[in-house]
Amino acid sequence: MKVLITGANGFIGSHLLKNLSERPGYSAVGMVRKSSRLFRLSEKEYPLITASLEDRLDDVLSGFDAVIHTAARASDWGNYEDFYQTNVRGTLNLMEAAVKNSVRRFIHLSSTVVYGFTGHINTDERHERRPFKNNYCITKTVAEEKLFEYRDKIELFVLRPSNVFGPQDTTSTLPFLQAIDRGLSGFPRGGKTLTSPCFVQNLVHAVTLCLETEKGIGEVFNISDGYDIQWREFLGIMARELGSRPPSVSVPAAPLYGLSLVLDTLFRLFHSSRPPLITPYRIAQVSKDYSFSIEKAKRILNYEPFFTTKEGLKHCAQWYGEYKKFRG
Repeated sequence: MKVLITGANGFIGSHLLKNLSERPGYSAVGMVRKSSRLFRLSEKEYPLITASLEDRLDDVLSGFDAVIHTAARASDWGNYEDFYQTNVRGTLNLMEAAVKNSVRRFIHLSSTVVYGFTGHINTDERHERRPFKNNYCITKTVAEEKLFEYRDKIELFVLRPSNVFGPQDTTSTLPFLQAIDRGLSGFPRGGKTLTSPCFVQNLVHAVTLCLETEKGIGEVFNISDGYDIQWREFLGIMARELGSRPPSVSVPAAPLYGLSLVLDTLFRLFHSSRPPLITPYRIAQVSKDYSFSIEKAKRILNYEPFFTTKEGLKHCAQWYGEYKKFRG
């Protein structure tokens, strides 16, 4: 099976490219932009195509059996048009090219952010999409809705991973590791809210199942480690793996959220290209329970996580040790 992986230089895309490149029966090719940094793929040469989601992609997708779409503008900061251009227009441009080239299967990596941050305990795929007022969350939701219009033209799978973490993740895993390493003392509501961690290798396993199954076509699936825990437990495991003290101070969520709104307004007023240290998105996501059911993926895809969250965090700590040595 010849598979194209968009965003192959990114955290999730690079793990997928490496994994599928080593699997018999697969010919995996990564799609990256001309300006992409390839540090995650530096250990060996991988087959790559240079193209952007905004390009004419008809020739790019010629000859592929499947597309795994991981490329996205993923941030809690930036203007709406930039997010819409990549996450919606770019995704639909890719889908149109896939359909024109008779690509058989299209696996789209969405996110549990489409459910919103209203409080979730074991939420399943039947729950309505109610995204947080954030450009990333909104455009991921819009892209998902529009993709389902192609279900009669291509074999579509939509995966909604929750709080993906793992080695090479410089967006959330690395900042958490650094904060714990430096003595992070507290967390909103004492870290008592639930989270659904998803170790990146478990997500890779779920994607591979979607490539191989004949069940679940046209469906959406939540993906996680299947072990929903409180943030303080998650950070406690991380701290123990690093040999550091876990956070113990409880910080009220409401004042933090209020401060994040003020900072958000000020930073936007001065057209800052960088987000403030705390944003409404970051505080909202950890201030309420964020727990999701993976029973549908287990039942239809036969998905069973290969790694526990604790094992995943151990791999993260090992990577962080190597990262610190490399950075001096």
